Amino acid sequence: MAAINFEKIRNILDKKNVDKPVHLRGWIYRTRSSGSIVFSVVRDSTGIIQVTIKKGNLPDEEFSSAQKTLIESSVEIEGVLKEDRRAPGGYELKVTEYRVINSAEPFPIVKDQSPEFLLDQRHLWIRSQKLTAILKIRSTVVGAIHKFFRERGYYEFDAPILQPNQCEGGSTLFEVKYYDSKTFLSQ
Repeated sequence: MAAINFEKIRNILDKKNVDKPVHLRGWIYRTRSSGSIVFSVVRDSTGIIQVTIKKGNLPDEEFSSAQKTLIESSVEIEGVLKEDRRAPGGYELKVTEYRVINSAEPFPIVKDQSPEFLLDQRHLWIRSQKLTAILKIRSTVVGAIHKFFRERGYYEFDAPILQPNQCEGGSTLFEVKYYDSKTFLSQ
């Protein structure tokens, strides 16, 4: 049996894939159902795409699974890419196979949450499109800075961290005299 070639969403959204079957792995970003059709937005590290799952286009077990799938569940999907102006990105994947790899717990973040709540749920909030975009920009800027200095012969190093109090257990404590003060090497 040949291995399945899973595409990144960025590559799927290329016009050359219209009306062709594609395979995709990702996480459910948003989902809604109206009885005989399920609309899900799936994300991966490269973007988002809307997928439509219609009852009768795939086995009943897979359709039932698609109806129950919660936000942040990981899925593998096969479908045919169609152009649709209403869909995010202008394309929609008509699903022919749907497989849940791992079901998620109910997602606690809904619209209009307080900043305190969002900071407490940072590991989940960071998956939003806004924060993902910010992190991608930050990665690009830091990468450009590293490239700039490496091209000019500079080396990066991580200096030791000294702190005024003990950390973790005292059995592996390393004391350093820093001028007239005692400091400790962070572990």
